[in-house]
Amino acid sequence: MAGFLRSRLTARPDPSHVPLPVISHPQSKEINHAKEGSITPLIYRYRTAIALLSSILLWNYIFANDNRNEESDLQAKTKAPMGDIVYGAKSKGDDTARLVKEAIQSGFRHIATGGFHFEYNETGVGQGWIESGVPRNELYLQTLFVSQSTENYGVLNCLLEAVCPPLSGMSIEEQVKLSVQSSLHNLQTDYIDSVLVHNFRAKLQPYEETLRAWKVLEDYVDKGIIRHLGIVSVHDKEYLTKLHNDARIKPTIIQNRFHSNRSYDINLRPVFKELGFEQNQLFWILTGSAGGKVRNNEVVTKLAIEKGVSNQVLLYSFTMQLGGTPLIGSKSLDHMKEDFDALVKNKLNLKRDELIAMASVLNKNLIQS
Repeated sequence: MAGFLRSRLTARPDPSHVPLPVISHPQSKEINHAKEGSITPLIYRYRTAIALLSSILLWNYIFANDNRNEESDLQAKTKAPMGDIVYGAKSKGDDTARLVKEAIQSGFRHIATGGFHFEYNETGVGQGWIESGVPRNELYLQTLFVSQSTENYGVLNCLLEAVCPPLSGMSIEEQVKLSVQSSLHNLQTDYIDSVLVHNFRAKLQPYEETLRAWKVLEDYVDKGIIRHLGIVSVHDKEYLTKLHNDARIKPTIIQNRFHSNRSYDINLRPVFKELGFEQNQLFWILTGSAGGKVRNNEVVTKLAIEKGVSNQVLLYSFTMQLGGTPLIGSKSLDHMKEDFDALVKNKLNLKRDELIAMASVLNKNLIQS
């Protein structure tokens, strides 16, 4: 209604130029011919003033609500994009809420957690973002769907009365619905920015099971409850290609480990681009083989000193220039600030010869000479 009226108005009416409303009154003749000093004209003027004031208040109400609706629509249209870096909330236990709050206050806006995954405290993530003071639409909250047949499945995050803990042997469709319902509750939100289908390391879930789960998740995307879908730990081109072809809503995020035993996905990275993945998230950057190789390496240390950063931050920057998005799980407030400032605020960048030097420490094929 407000939008309809507003489209036909160019400016808020000026009370001084609003004509007095015409009031049909059964005693109009008496009013017009009332003797001087009669109370009837005063009543007429009083009613006229009330009508005028009511009109002004009505216009104020219409325009005020119109502005509020515009602000609400703007917030809905400006939901947070994926982050250049992601704060990973895995293995934070009872400190999850505090660490998520500190990460957000340090500048992180993309937070990754997990639903029925025993190493995540999803409720802590919900508490942490609330306590951070940052509006929901400025944060990108990501979680996992973990099926009961996955090794790191756990139900500590299932807190819904009457349905938790979940029964074993639920259909994959029922598992997805319960997982999404639980995550919305834990994260204290009415939408989730992305849900990733989880695989445990190199052990892929049966493809048909993944596709069945995917179709249920697509329904949530249609309803606006989930924005993006993705998948974890898939280093198999055929599996990814088949999922891309069979899915009605295409996967947006691929989250893989950055590790030498997977050749750092050198051959898969072009496939990610070909299939239209918007983000290649990388985990185990510091805790895997790459972190060990750069920690005390002379070449890396010299370059890090030149850039004024730590060896670890330099490695993060290197992965970003490969096209990756690092998952950062620091428990140190100082390191959180250091990571955000160097990688996002100051946009640390390596020259080509520096990239080649970094690649020579890990795998020379990471950078084509």
